[in-house]
Amino acid sequence: MRAAIFKAVGVPLAIETVPDPEPGEGEVVVRIARCGVCGTDLHSTSAHGYTLPAGSRLGHEYAGEVVAVGKGVERLKLGDKLAAMPVVGCGRCEYCRTGIDILCREYKGYGGGAAEFTRTAERGATLLPATVSLADGALIEPLAVGRRGVRLADPQPDSRVLVIGPGPIGLAVLFWLRRAGVKRIATLASSKRRKALAETMGATAFVVEGEGAAAEIEAALGGPPDIVFEAAGVPGVVARAIELVRPQGSIIALGFCTAPEPIVPAVALMKDVNLRFCIIYTREDFEDCARALEADAEAARAMVTETVGLDAFPTAFEDFRAGAVGAGKLMLDPWG
Repeated sequence: MRAAIFKAVGVPLAIETVPDPEPGEGEVVVRIARCGVCGTDLHSTSAHGYTLPAGSRLGHEYAGEVVAVGKGVERLKLGDKLAAMPVVGCGRCEYCRTGIDILCREYKGYGGGAAEFTRTAERGATLLPATVSLADGALIEPLAVGRRGVRLADPQPDSRVLVIGPGPIGLAVLFWLRRAGVKRIATLASSKRRKALAETMGATAFVVEGEGAAAEIEAALGGPPDIVFEAAGVPGVVARAIELVRPQGSIIALGFCTAPEPIVPAVALMKDVNLRFCIIYTREDFEDCARALEADAEAARAMVTETVGLDAFPTAFEDFRAGAVGAGKLMLDPWG
């Protein structure tokens, strides 16, 4: 099969022929229909903190069809269409019982979706409803990140909410805020590039960072935000969220920042701020997203602004890194 392979920082991905995957016990092989590019893919190939080893395969936002079944698989069968969690724990430990498999000391990684086929664990798979396409199913993983963040924040319809960073995770947050009926949602961004997309996904105001941004946010929301979602993942944004949130407000940190964050704890302390870091999602969040796509796929689909095949993927990946392609989600169709 063909797959996208990371070689080194500064070197475009290589499309190489590699051995077809074989399912182990409790695993299936999936024929990939779509695989999305995540901000983590960009960070881990850019020398921003952790860097993937040479020879790594990318892709953890994917959907596809089961084409091989391993020993011990009970729930899945050939032809099933699914999305899959890229990290699957043992299922027995105290951390797995919280639903956050990445905290498990024995977790296994199941990425490699930027390819024609990959293998995944039955335990991490979510079957797609019959009315949800495989193309839309690849949105479940990023939507699930937003789902858990919004679930933890528990906004009410009259909450004043700010989303910092309208990238794919910020857009997923907007999707779920809109579904929760929140009426006042501002987005803070570094440029106007994603303005139309943020508004399509549910933002009622779009503010570009700069002098006067705080006043503009308060004017749009009718006061300082009760809840701030940090979805940018760059240094300085958590500190900015602390500045902007109201006293006794809540901050949900979703951005994957691998550099030191220069915050002044006393500022948060004096405002009595609740700061909550949120790592990925539960299996139930995945299932919620699958059901949401049944009802609201068109809204979620607005996130996707570029779809390419494997041959075009290395160039599109670098263009996406440079901000030279669509403002939303880059998708790979390995058979397109």
